[in-house]
Parts: sequence; C-alpha cells; structure tokens
Amino acid sequence: MAAVSEKIKKLKFEYTSKAHIGKLPLVNVRVGLCAGPAKGFIAIGNISVGVFAIGLVSMGIFSVGAVALGLIALACAGAGLLISVAGIALGFIAIGGIAVGILTLGGFSVGIAAVGGVAIGGKAAVGGFAFAPVAMGIITKADVSVSLIDLGQAVSAHREQFKSFIYERFPDIWQPLVDWVTMLI
Repeated sequence: MAAVSEKIKKLKFEYTSKAHIGKLPLVNVRVGLCAGPAKGFIAIGNISVGVFAIGLVSMGIFSVGAVALGLIALACAGAGLLISVAGIALGFIAIGGIAVGILTLGGFSVGIAAVGGVAIGGKAAVGGFAFAPVAMGIITKADVSVSLIDLGQAVSAHREQFKSFIYERFPDIWQPLVDWVTMLI
C-alpha cells in the first residue's frame, strides 16, 4: 500500500509562490494525480480557482480550460459573464460551435442578436437559416426578412435595408445589437 502511495506522489507537481496578495499566493500550480485544487492570483491545475485560472476545470476572472467559468472564458465548454469563446459557449457575448447569449456568433447561435449557420434571434438574426422577427439568410423565418439565394451575392448591398427593417420593427433597440448582426454582412 505504501508503494502505491509513493508512486501517486511522484505523479503530481505542486508549486506555491512565496509572494502573496493578501492571503492569496501570487502563483499556485497543482497538476497530476490526486492533486487538489490550485488557488492563487494565477492558478494552474487540474482544478483551478483564481483571478487568472488555467486548468481542466477553471474558475476565475480570466478563465481558460476544458470547462471554464469566469468573466472572460476560453474553453471547450465555457460560461463567461461577459465573453465566452468555446465549443459550447454561454455568455453575454458568446462565440462558439454552439453559442447562447445576448450577442452570439456560432454554428448554432441563439441570442437576442444572433449570427451563424443556424441563427435564432430574439430581435435579429443573420445566417444560413435565420429565425427572428427580423432575419437575413438563405432560409428565413421572420416577420420581416431579407432572403439570400446565394451567399456569394453582394450581401453588403443588403446591409442598409436590413438595418432599416430592424429599426422599423424595434425603434428603441440598443445600437450594439444592430451593429453585432450587421458587422459580418
């Protein structure tokens, strides 16, 4: 039993800096088998919690990992209160294969203003299949829409028409929502 315990100890690495910010170490690294969570201003580990967190599972203001939660998250699956860039992204601004949020961009995009292959928007959507009150795409389901037969056509020529449709339908819409759905056109 002691031999197994010794082998497990050899399969992990731990480092804690002597410098601290308050009670929090500046850098904490804990990786490997049976390594506990890394907690520090900069945390790196299997599980990491810190201002800057990097790990398989990470949580912090700036968070990077397979699964990440933070103000800004970069991950395979991530939730960012402000920005999330991930395979599966959830956040105010969400960019990913599957994106859910307010301003979204992705293969499958759901948001107030959505852009993507399949875009479902609460106010506006642009995509191959666009579903929203105001939509632009090859296939649209909308109250007001701009349909495109071929994305190779001059899409930018329709930008102003699309903007005017949005403002007609939602006169008090927040300007960044309109900018989001029209920036890629």
